[in-house]
Amino acid sequence: MPKYKKTEYGEAIYPHLTHPDTAFSSDGIYQVKLRLPKDKATADLKVIEDTISLEVAEAHKKNPKNTKMVKRAPKPYKLDGNDVILHFKCKAKGINGETGKPFEQKPVLMDSNLNRLPEDKLIYGGSIMSIKYEPVGYNVASTGVGCTLRLKGALIAKLVEGETDTSDWPKFDPKEFESRLPK
Repeated sequence: MPKYKKTEYGEAIYPHLTHPDTAFSSDGIYQVKLRLPKDKATADLKVIEDTISLEVAEAHKKNPKNTKMVKRAPKPYKLDGNDVILHFKCKAKGINGETGKPFEQKPVLMDSNLNRLPEDKLIYGGSIMSIKYEPVGYNVASTGVGCTLRLKGALIAKLVEGETDTSDWPKFDPKEFESRLPK
């Protein structure tokens, strides 16, 4: 089984691909949720279930006398009507658990011509992309057995851009809006 997988094309939801999300981690997390029709996500759902099954088998192998059900962690997807929303993420930096050395990483972002996306591009929700990811199983006592989808890259077929520059906003008198403010 190849180490990396690719999704079909889907719609990005809350992408943090050019800059890491630091809201809940000072080290930052690159992440994106990808909305796909269920029939286009069946291969990815099978990969997730197979990865979890391997972790369950490993847990039983380590403790064969334990006949209890293995605790399950939340899955890295949600069903939404006829769609599946897959959640991909990777740490921007951290300490490698095997080597003890610090690392930094970011997903490889490519446009439809297979050129690297410039770092100043801001990718907004609604962009159409395919994600390259690595399914990784885990078994943590507090959450259980699960699978995470480590983000490795994105091939962006349709880029929805935004900007954070506010230089074109007109000046205004705040008193004009006082009547609209809650009292």
